[in-house]
Amino acid sequence: MSHSATYRAVLFGPNPIAAGTEVELEYIDGQYRDVIVLEEIEDTETITRTYKRGRETDEPIPYRFVEEDVAEAGGEADVPN
Repeated sequence: MSHSATYRAVLFGPNPIAAGTEVELEYIDGQYRDVIVLEEIEDTETITRTYKRGRETDEPIPYRFVEEDVAEAGGEADVPN
């Protein structure tokens, strides 16, 4: 681990946004993050993508795509009665 406040990570997943894209992340309490959640707004939808850290310990740390959630802005909530 380096002595800076950030570390390099690489995102891997099924979409072009995570096709080996390198990002810089901040440590949480001096540790690598186990899970990262990225949020993007495309048109009227908010897309939330979740990634989990791989087992490798050398930077850049790999994160693998886990799930994607799409929510429409102004859409109604799906709440059961």
